[in-house]
Amino acid sequence: MGFRACVWDLDGTLLYTLPTIHHYCNQSLRHFGFHGITLDECRDLCRLSIAEFYHKLLKLGGCPPDRVAALQPAIRDYDCAAYLSDFTYLTQPYAGVCETLAELNRRGIKNAVLTNKPNAVACALIDRFFGDAMELCVGQTPETISKPDPHSMDPVLEQLGIPREQILYVGDTDVDMQTARNTQTAAAAAAWGYQPLEMLLPYHPEFIVRRPEQLLTIF
Repeated sequence: MGFRACVWDLDGTLLYTLPTIHHYCNQSLRHFGFHGITLDECRDLCRLSIAEFYHKLLKLGGCPPDRVAALQPAIRDYDCAAYLSDFTYLTQPYAGVCETLAELNRRGIKNAVLTNKPNAVACALIDRFFGDAMELCVGQTPETISKPDPHSMDPVLEQLGIPREQILYVGDTDVDMQTARNTQTAAAAAAWGYQPLEMLLPYHPEFIVRRPEQLLTIF
């Protein structure tokens, strides 16, 4: 039985967003009186859930440990609002992504997004860059389950109406590979993303793709 849907991670898989995330993280840290973080530190944050992301961001920015928990909701809300004000700033799709999505759609394959990025930002980005090429986008809110929880794929499965054995999950981080394992979906490791391939291989992804177009050989 072949795959009927391609579910994508967002940051580092569909879109090169790292400079954008770095820009708004440092703007948010400065707003709350803390220092900025490096691009490499920001890259590591991109694999985390919302709660983990802002907790670590505050610690990296020099927030006193006893203030981190209290400030997390405030910096999250500020950061998301700033991001949404100009969410395309410095962001672009990876080469070959748009063409791959179009061809998958032509073949009758459904495309969807599952990301730990805040839902409002994720959906705005997907609508702006990919429009009707995506069947749905499932991002994170403070109330929802984040990757790699075994139930993180449930909203995608329910809305697509496709069984998990017919889903291919494409991602660029160890968290994405764990998500595929935990949700019993097949994994494609995207070698062009934010983490080196060596960090993904221990999770034994079914496929390794070095360019988005290589996914077409799987479907």
